[in-house]
Amino acid sequence: QMVLGLVEPESSGIGGGAFLLYWSAKERSLRSYDGRESAPAAARADLFLDGTGRPIPFFDAAVGGRSVGVPGVLRMLELAHRRHGSLPWSELFQYAIFAAEEGFAMSPQLHAQLERERFLRDDPAARRVFYKDGKARPVGARVINPDYGATLRIIGMRGADAFYRGEI
Repeated sequence: QMVLGLVEPESSGIGGGAFLLYWSAKERSLRSYDGRESAPAAARADLFLDGTGRPIPFFDAAVGGRSVGVPGVLRMLELAHRRHGSLPWSELFQYAIFAAEEGFAMSPQLHAQLERERFLRDDPAARRVFYKDGKARPVGARVINPDYGATLRIIGMRGADAFYRGEI
């Protein structure tokens, strides 16, 4: 999950949600975990309406903080790990931290997504990681994301609370 959030951030990541299925061969039972995003506590029914009660245009609603839900994936993974995990929590983050700090090759899929994306290149942090001279870095280019690595390091050391209640 942590590596997926690094190399396919458009598909998944710590800022989103997920479902997890866990099969216990010993108990011969399947458990499901719901880690989908949820609406913030302060969300109101008129969040996506203008002053006259009409829906705001899609991109005004979807781009930016207005449409952000509370991510559930880390809390879900922490719960599943507590119940079923065998490795230390912090160890689960090590390869993703390494790949974030040392870099990974830009995939054709990520490159295509970044080229199509209309708004991400306006974000200074995203521009530093994924773009060069206004264009998505080329396929095969080394992508380094030290901020993501540092974020994962903190979550690995302090648990999901570092994400939901801490400096992150």
